[in-house]
Parts: sequence; structure tokens; C-alpha cells
Amino acid sequence: MTKYSIVLEGGGARGAYQLGAIKALKECGYDFNCIIGTSIGALNAAFIAQGDIQKLEELWSTLSFEDLIDVNNQIANDALNMKISPELLSELSKKIKKALKDKGIDTSLIKGILEKYIDEEKIRKSKIRFGLVTLCLTDMKPQKLYIEDIPQGDVVNYLMATSNLPIFKRQKISDKSFLDGGAFDNCSVEMLYDEGYKDIIAIRLFTKRNRIRNYSKLIKKEDLNLIEIIPSEELPFILNFDTKVLNALVEYGYVDTIKQLKGYHGKKYCIKDITKKRIESFNKMFTTKFSTELSKYAKTPLKIGENIKDIAKNNTMKALTKYITRKNIEEFDEQILTILEYVAQIEEVSKLKIYTLNEFIKETKKAVSKSDKKLTGMKKAIYYFVQNIPEEE
Repeated sequence: MTKYSIVLEGGGARGAYQLGAIKALKECGYDFNCIIGTSIGALNAAFIAQGDIQKLEELWSTLSFEDLIDVNNQIANDALNMKISPELLSELSKKIKKALKDKGIDTSLIKGILEKYIDEEKIRKSKIRFGLVTLCLTDMKPQKLYIEDIPQGDVVNYLMATSNLPIFKRQKISDKSFLDGGAFDNCSVEMLYDEGYKDIIAIRLFTKRNRIRNYSKLIKKEDLNLIEIIPSEELPFILNFDTKVLNALVEYGYVDTIKQLKGYHGKKYCIKDITKKRIESFNKMFTTKFSTELSKYAKTPLKIGENIKDIAKNNTMKALTKYITRKNIEEFDEQILTILEYVAQIEEVSKLKIYTLNEFIKETKKAVSKSDKKLTGMKKAIYYFVQNIPEEE
């Protein structure tokens, strides 16, 4: 069986997504021989290398602002949501003054967590090789280090170095200052490739590929087998350490990865068991009455001699999906999913679940039935379509 090397992208609180992705990879039978990371990716990688995925899961499930920086959870949430209050302004003023005095935000709480959970000897003895990326400000040189390159007793210090955001108090090792590795290479596929690893899985935290250093050159390498696990949509702010958000990110990482590995359907949702027979059943919707109403809401023109059912099935469906995506979608099954996902997202149907097509239809129709939104124009046509989807036979 092929063993893969893993690279975990940096991205602060978004790192919770990577835990879910790792769980999905393990569940699908993937095995790892090396794992590296930048910033939060390196911290996750250290736990995985030492064989403590369960500890990592426990940590992400309870983590909050108060655990990382000396700030009240409510105050932090208010700041992220721009809920301005006298208490918020007073607290921020104190924190800014202290950070300026200390030349950065204190990171002692973060270091305390790492000292509690990271087992350097386990990492050194692990069958999964560990590595990280950081940037030495003193020498102005990037450092791409594997476990054997890190001096004994300095693993936690280098984990602090790779995750040392510019707003933090500078991390020093042997009188040298370090900065977050993302300043050089936030997702170092290149570090693995240069070391001879060719089967690589990159677990991303950003949707744009250009955050991988030399990406355009790497993907041209014929001997590189690169699998990218990319979030279906942009993840929450990198400093949003709200516990509920972090737990949702773990689930989202799991669902997203399962979808990509197993080739399930959906852009924003994960949908399986889409059969040709079930798609064909949608044709029964296009009765004369339904087709007339759908075309009327969508204002699809009907010329003399044309069949209203054909107009609704072809022209109107294309018009609805073009309204949603600004693109021409020709395939009937893709049109159906586009409409369903659009409505599901508006009605806040959970994305943290793997649905069968019938489950997804049921949940979306249920949400629509409770909706009190005032609909006009194309949205009215789109909702009318969803409301009239036939139940499974």
C-alpha cells in the first residue's frame, strides 16, 4: 500500500479543519510516512507524529480564546463580530498598551499548552517523520527542519517559532528571533518533494493554490503525485477561536475530505447516492401546470408552437442556474444540484453532514417549508422548483 507524506498549511484557528481531514484520511485507509507543517499546521503535525490524534481532538474540542491569549471569551467574540461596547473598548485599550510595552502579544499560554501535550521523545521515535517551516529574522533565512535537524529539547521552541505571528512577541532560540513560517512557505509541498517524497497530500486551509511556494513549477513535475484537500469555501477568520466554530471546523474538514476522496457530489455540500433513476424521476415534475408556473415566475419567453414542458425543462432550468452561478449549465443533474444547494445554503441547511440525495432533498424542503422569506422573480421560481420536487418512490 502507498504511504503518503502529509503537509499541513498554516492558518490559525482554521487548523481545526485539518483534524477532521486527517480523521477522514485514516478512515479511508491512508497511511503516512512523514508529516510536516507550517504554523498551526506544524502544531497539528506534531500531535499526529507522536500518535496522539485523540489528544489533539480533545484539545480542539475545548479550545477557546482564553486558553491562548489573556482575553475574555465574550470580549473576543464581540471584537470579532464588531459589537462595540465600553467594556470592549476598555479591554482592547489595555491589551494594546500591554502589547506595545511587551513588543507583541504574550504567547506564554500557548507555550504552556505545548509543554503539557507535546512529547518530544515520542516524536523522535515515531515511524512518522516530522518537520516544520519557520523564518529566522536574525539571519533573514527560512529554516525547513526535519526532526533530526532540531536540537534535543527544542521541539516546543521551534513549534512556537513556526507559529509566531507578526502580532506576537518574538520567539527567540539561542538569541535568534523567529517569525511564523507562513512568511516564507505556508504549505511546503516543495520541502517534501526536495527530500524525495513524491506521494504527497496537502491539507489546505485557504482556497487559493498560489499560497504554495513554487506551485506552478511543482505541478509540472511528472513524478509528483499531489492530492490537495481544499476547503469547499473560505473558512472563518484565522483568529476566530470560538469553541463552537472550532468544533464545526473539525466536522467540516471530515465531510469535505470524504467528499473529495470518494468523489461525492456537491459544491458546498456532500451528497452521495445520486442514481440515474432518481435524476430521471425529476422529469415527472414538468407537467403542463408546473411548467407554466415555473416559466411564468422565471419570465422565460414562450414562442408560438413551442412546448411549455420543453421550455421549462431546458430554457427555464438554464436560466435559473445561470442566475445562481452566472454560468451556462447544460446537464440536468448538475442543474438540479445547483438549485438545491443554492436554496439549502440560503436556508442554512447544515453542511456538516454526508447526505444521500433523498436526505438532502428532504432537509432542504423542510427548511423551505419553515421559511418566511419574501420571494420575487428568479428566487420565487427557484423556490417553487424545490417545493415541487417529488418524494422518493
